[in-house]
Amino acid sequence: MAVAAILTILALPLLMINRGSDNADDATDAAGATTTTQASSSTGMTEDEVPEPIILGGPSPIVQDGSAQIAYPSSALTGVQATATFSNFDGAPEIVCYMPQAPLGLKVTVQNLNNGRITSCTNVFRATMPSGATMILHTKVFESLANLVDAPIPVTVSW
Repeated sequence: MAVAAILTILALPLLMINRGSDNADDATDAAGATTTTQASSSTGMTEDEVPEPIILGGPSPIVQDGSAQIAYPSSALTGVQATATFSNFDGAPEIVCYMPQAPLGLKVTVQNLNNGRITSCTNVFRATMPSGATMILHTKVFESLANLVDAPIPVTVSW
């Protein structure tokens, strides 16, 4: 046991000395100090050989400021204001609507007050009017103004 301890005490410093001299990257400066540069394991270059980072050109990023464009309807609205809903008019042509105040058979222009979309339809007679609505548009005409889930919508009607 004592012999093993003595051998360990003598062998350990010798291994450390030999291991330090095996490093080929050691350099000695004029003052006699030893400096070590470590090689990068992934590129094989030393720290002194690593190039400077490069910033590539290109378009500047879009700044997100939380704003968006909002479409406002025109302020020059003419005609009768109404609340429009939709119906398939029992298989009638897809260009009809019913506005009680407008003359029958005339082409009327309808503008959605929520988004400014405009369409036209021919005013025909309909016997019934759903409660809460003052105008009925054919389903296809209504879809050109708004989604069906938005019904009823505020409109202005002119002829």
